[in-house]
Order: sequence, then structure tokens, then C-alpha cells
Amino acid sequence: MIRAVSMTAVLLGATSAFAEEGQEEQLDPRTEEQKVHDALQEAWDNAALEALGTRTASDALAEEASEPTTSEAGPVNEYTEAQAVELLRTSEPEVFGWLAGPPVRLRGCWYFISTPPSGGPWGPPRYYLTVQRMASQHCEAQSVVLDSSYLGGATVAQKESHGLALAFPSKQSPSGSALVHVRLFALEPKTLTVSRTGFLGTYRGSTAVRAMHFEGNRLLVDTYRYTATYARFLTSEENPTGVIFP
Repeated sequence: MIRAVSMTAVLLGATSAFAEEGQEEQLDPRTEEQKVHDALQEAWDNAALEALGTRTASDALAEEASEPTTSEAGPVNEYTEAQAVELLRTSEPEVFGWLAGPPVRLRGCWYFISTPPSGGPWGPPRYYLTVQRMASQHCEAQSVVLDSSYLGGATVAQKESHGLALAFPSKQSPSGSALVHVRLFALEPKTLTVSRTGFLGTYRGSTAVRAMHFEGNRLLVDTYRYTATYARFLTSEENPTGVIFP
């Protein structure tokens, strides 16, 4: 995980915080270690919800600062998009089936975003948000796991050659009544490091991303409840505007 939240006091209650009243208890196949991990992740989301509610009360739209408009195209990759996809399909079929979308070309390199599952034969699988850069003449192969959740899928937005924004559904309990939130990541393509994270959610139901794209320096995240706008998502820590909370 990119960030951690110390929430020891709420670990025992985090897993059942959103359970429906009167719901029949079901056998939980998770190990004690898995339960602790999931409770920590739920606690992180709950703390992020509180922070989101606090800061959206008085946020105003920040004016967009000017940035260089030149694009670093990078060297030409010897693989076309179709060739890159076919190479991944034949070399890593277990990844190919969990791609979040078509590959992204940044600075002459191809990047694949996927959410492959991992888990035992009896317990529910966790899905791992993974970014990998394909090896080529000018590009070194590299892969990084950014997050995990009991719900897969991801949304990707590219800002020219400057970087990527990733939205990942955060469901940190296998319970059917557990809420789903959204975790955001700004990714620097050269090092595959996360320059900032974001969070969208509410106490009144699950939050899902319908679409996400850049308009200039602004990142617009369209959820099924509102559209959150980050003035400079890749280069600042400014809070989003347009968030309806709770």
C-alpha cells in the first residue's frame, strides 16, 4: 500500500460497520491474518471518508496554473499497439484476461494496467491493481502493484506524456453489504512511483467511477453521484471540487 492509517481502536468494528441490520451471519473463510489486513484497509477508507467530509465543506476551485504544453513523445516503439497486446496475450495469458483496458503509450513505452485476482480455493479473491511496462528496445520491463481490493477493475486517464491517473474500486471486506469507495493514484511513468493519492466516497452507498479524463491540467472524475474536479491532479495536492458529501 502507498499509505497506511493507524486505526487500532476501530479494527474490531471496521469489518461490520456497514452490515445491514438483521442480516444473517455467514461463515467467514478468511484467516485471522486476512481479517486484520482487511480491517486495516477498511479503517483507512473510514478515515479518508471523515477527511473528505471535513475538507469539502469549504473548498473552492483553485485557478489552474500554467504548465508547459510541449509533449515528450519519446522514442518510437518497435511494437504497434496490436503487436504489444498480442505479445502480452501469448506471454502472460493470466494477466491478459484481467486488463483494465487497452495499453497506454507514454514516452515511447507501452504500459498495461490490470487487476488480476489472487486467493485461496475457498476464500474470496482479492484483486491487485498492477501496472507493468513492456520491455522493448528503449524501455525496461518493470511492474508494480499499487493496491488490492475485493472488487476488480480500474479506470485509466492519460495526460499526454506527463503521467497517468488511475481509479480503483476499494472494497475492503468480502461482505456483500460492504460499501465500495474509490482510490485514486497519480503515476509517474518513468519510475512507476505514485506522486499522490486521492479518495472519493460517501456513507450513503457505494461510489463507482463512470468515466475519468483530463481537460488540460484538470482531472475530471465522473461518479454516479457527482463529478469531482482536481485542478492539477498530477502536480499538486489540491483537494477536489464538486464533491457532494455525504
